[in-house]
Amino acid sequence: MPKNPALQPDLKRMGCGGCGGRIFTVFTADATARIIVQCQGCNSTSYIEPAPSSLRIEWGEGDGCLAVG
Repeated sequence: MPKNPALQPDLKRMGCGGCGGRIFTVFTADATARIIVQCQGCNSTSYIEPAPSSLRIEWGEGDGCLAVG
C-alpha cells in the first residue's frame, strides 16, 4: 500500500460512529484472534474478527462445470 492513501481514491476514511473521532487504539491478544479498536474520544469499542471464506461452484447451463486442472 502506498504511503500516501490519497493515491488510492477508493479508500474511505473511517471514524467513530458515536463521537466522530478519528484517533483509535488497537488491541489484540493473538494475531489470529479478534482485534479491538477503541475510540480515544469516547472510549467506544469495535471488534474486527477474521472469518474463513468459502467458495462454492455449482453446475450452470451447458455441458461443463468449472474445474481445477
